[in-house]
This record gives sequence, structure tokens and C-alpha cells, in this order.
Amino acid sequence: MKIHYFGHSAFALESGEHTVLIDPYISGNPHMQGRSLPAGLKVSSIIATHGHGDHLGDAPALSKQHRAPITAVAELAGLLAAKGCPTVSCGLGGKIQYEWGWSRFVPAFHSSSFEGQYAGNAAGVIISIGGVIVYHAGDTCLFGDMKLIGERYKPQVAMLPIGSGYTMDIQDAAYAAQLLNAPWVIPMHYNTFAQVNADPQVFKETAEAQTASKVHVMQPLEIWEI
Repeated sequence: MKIHYFGHSAFALESGEHTVLIDPYISGNPHMQGRSLPAGLKVSSIIATHGHGDHLGDAPALSKQHRAPITAVAELAGLLAAKGCPTVSCGLGGKIQYEWGWSRFVPAFHSSSFEGQYAGNAAGVIISIGGVIVYHAGDTCLFGDMKLIGERYKPQVAMLPIGSGYTMDIQDAAYAAQLLNAPWVIPMHYNTFAQVNADPQVFKETAEAQTASKVHVMQPLEIWEI
């Protein structure tokens, strides 16, 4: 399974003929510097953790371009369906099956809106694809049930925000890595705008000193095969 990183909290998980986009903030993303998704990616599904522009991003346009449904919490899915997007509506805890595997939304402590309208709960997401379990935490603070997420789903990769301001900071994200006990951790949601400045190398040193996890700091447009 290949992990593509596009900066901020935007990823693609690629396995065989299928690619799943998570929070595809592409155009307008300073990390992308005007670049677009790699031309060869065949998008099967899009997963939106919440409705804020730096996460939902290009999901509506990409959904229509690739005819790829957007999986989102019910309220956000309804708002996107009204815009003509194919959607998969779900709630926290609901397991959704796809040709490529499954997803399950889990709690995140944050807000969610889309075009000024309430968009339901913000979420993190567990994804199983290509034999790998990935936890994308979305935007969230540290919370104790990350330990439960780690014990219940045993993610091999945890994607954690470190930028503070709107999410966990480096110290809390390192503690989250300890609770989750994932073999690999990828930092995200940092250095995109002034309120989320953070040094991923400091996070790597902190987390690896406090946990058994290894931290892989990805660069925009990097592809990591796991």
C-alpha cells in the first residue's frame, strides 16, 4: 500500500486499482504551490473528516471529476449531496464497506461547518486498505479514548496533527502516539498558516523518545510504500 502526502492533512492511500483520498485540500494549499494531484491516480473514494475548507478542500470537484463518492458524517454528506456530489452518509462508529476495504469514523474533538452551515460532528477515521490499518485523526485535541482506538483497531499508521492553534501540539501529539501505540506515526496539520507552525523534527525526537513508535516525516508529493 502506498501513502501519498500533499501537505497539511491531505493524503491518498493507493492499493492496486484503488485510491482513497483523505481531506483533499489541494488547490489553495501552500504546501502544493499550485501543483495538482498526480495524473495517474484513479480516485475510488474520498473521505472527509469534517467540512472546514482546509480539509474538505477540493473534495466536491474531485468527486464529480472522478465519480468518486465522498464518505462524510450525515449532515455534511447531506450538504454535499445538495451540491450534486455522490456521497456515502454515516455516523461515528459506522463501518462502511467498499471494494477496496472499509472505513469507520471515530470521535474527534473539533467543530465542523460547510459554507456557513452546521456540518455535524468532526471525526477521525480508521481505514483498512491493502492489508494496512490507518488512523487519520482529523482535527482534534488529545483525548483518552485514543488508547481505546489503539487497542481496538491496532492501526499500523497513525496520522496526527501537531500544529497547535486548532489541534494538538507537539507534546500532546507525542502523548497521543503513546496511547495509540502504532508502529508508525506521520505528523500532519502544521506549517500551513501562522497559527499552526511547528517543527516536525522536534515532534519526531519527542515521540520517539517517549514511545516505541517510529515517526516518518513526509514531504509534500512524497510517496511512501508500507
